Amino acid sequence: MDDKTKQRIRNHLSLVMERILYKRIVTEPFDETEIAKSNPFGYRLVPVEVWKGSKFERSFVTSLGQGIFEQIGLMIAEGTGSYAENQHSEILTINTWRLEKIDEILKIQRSKNSKGNKPNWEKEVEEILKLENQKFEDVTVISDLYIKRPNGKEEYYSFKTVKPNLDQTERAKRDMLRLKAARPECEPYFALPFNPAGEGELYSNAFKVPYKLFDMDNDSSVLIGAELWNKIGDNPNTYKELLSLFDEVGKIYSNKIRKEYFQFE
Repeated sequence: MDDKTKQRIRNHLSLVMERILYKRIVTEPFDETEIAKSNPFGYRLVPVEVWKGSKFERSFVTSLGQGIFEQIGLMIAEGTGSYAENQHSEILTINTWRLEKIDEILKIQRSKNSKGNKPNWEKEVEEILKLENQKFEDVTVISDLYIKRPNGKEEYYSFKTVKPNLDQTERAKRDMLRLKAARPECEPYFALPFNPAGEGELYSNAFKVPYKLFDMDNDSSVLIGAELWNKIGDNPNTYKELLSLFDEVGKIYSNKIRKEYFQFE
């Protein structure tokens, strides 16, 4: 990442953290009496800092949802000289046989008797693209992050929480297959910001639900953690650089949280 991109990300992270602090300290301050009332037994067993920390964590996790990662992805992509857009909407014209095949694939994979129909992205796309007829339907697909590279290549990212439920996964895959059905040359991706099992570990060590619809370990359309960020940044160092930026901003706000929220000396 260039210096301009890094500063944009620092500013964005700082803005998010300032908003969280303002909410937790000014607009919705921690009220110890609420805990004593709602959890009278637990309140008496552990230090009040446990409850206060839990309150802050909920705000933090909500604010650091997939939205912030989509926005950072846009900044990184623009830093490479690409055009990027969040919540990119397109109307796709697709022949009805392909649409029906997509629904059939997803229905079979979601069914209880889906054994023997393991997900295989390349094979599924190949089967869909073989189908041709003269009846077409328009469908709208919204992508969390769209990138058009200087060479004209188009990438579509469906960002999800690192442990998405089956419905979220199905919606993402339907949109991704529709993109391939309409635009075979484009690259749609199922994007998870980090691996909850740890970078370099098998995703299945932490969560197994999406495996009904994606081969999370082998499908080229699945990008998790370092693979995702390095792809967006078009550079093998992007993920490490991004972690360093979070470290840098985190050191500042860890101290602010201790002093201003917890009121530690």
